[in-house]
Amino acid sequence: MWWYVAKRLLQTIPVFLGATLILFTMLKLRPGDPILNLVGDKPISDALRAQLTEQYALDDPIFVQWLHWVGNALTLDFGETFAGQPVIELISQTFPVTVVLAMMALAIDAVLGIVIGTYAGLKRNGIFDSSMLVMSLILLSVPIFVVGFVMQLVFGVKLGWTSPTVGGDWTVSSLILPAIVLAIANFAYTIRLTRTSVAENLTADHVRTARAKGLSEGKVVRRHVLRNSLVPVVTYIGINLGSLMAGAVITESIFNIPGVGNAAYTAIMKGETPTVVTIVTFMVMVYVLMSLLVDLIYAVLDPRIRYA
Repeated sequence: MWWYVAKRLLQTIPVFLGATLILFTMLKLRPGDPILNLVGDKPISDALRAQLTEQYALDDPIFVQWLHWVGNALTLDFGETFAGQPVIELISQTFPVTVVLAMMALAIDAVLGIVIGTYAGLKRNGIFDSSMLVMSLILLSVPIFVVGFVMQLVFGVKLGWTSPTVGGDWTVSSLILPAIVLAIANFAYTIRLTRTSVAENLTADHVRTARAKGLSEGKVVRRHVLRNSLVPVVTYIGINLGSLMAGAVITESIFNIPGVGNAAYTAIMKGETPTVVTIVTFMVMVYVLMSLLVDLIYAVLDPRIRYA
């Protein structure tokens, strides 16, 4: 198994190089002048423009800039923002809140999605099952920014149960409402996926054999239905952590959360290529590591799976 883990970790090298090169190319091709984004509406002299262009290597070819960034990244030097703040310092300040927000959303998604989806699958074609299918379809149809603004208005402004915005002095309790908003769309997918998987496994041969042996319905569900049904669900939930962190850009903007999503949006608007590439690269690495973790969990859920 350790050889498998090492091989998967080595695969992150081409993923890292390819993802960063694509990001550099896309960001450099976007319209706009980074120098004007830096100075704002203030007039700028030709001498100052030349100095800033040289300082941030804006005139170098894309491939040269990318090689320069990769070389510095190997020493954990990810450059500076236009404000002069080291990018690694910016990430250390903003990444924790996004990780906490994404983990809270993932927990809501996993617990409620699996529980409700399992019960809906066991009560297939019943009232509860039909209601959950309709509810999940509605949740999937409504854009996340609409859900965010509505919940912010209802629970934050009208009812006053929580603060409408989070701000710099964030706490775990202040992230509960944003985490629910972030988890809603994924939660609906988890319900439908779990429900379908449980319903299919209920009619499998090994389940009928277990019942024929006289096992109680609870043991049949826990050992033979739920355990086999969780393999595709774990795949979706595990990989979903990366998408939750990426989707946090909208949620963080709505609730004014000082996370990495807000930092990435600000950097994109300013044209700070090294900042954007560094932030997105961190998210890509989260995807890769979560994919590896999901593969290892497979062996726990299904003893027939072994990694040589």
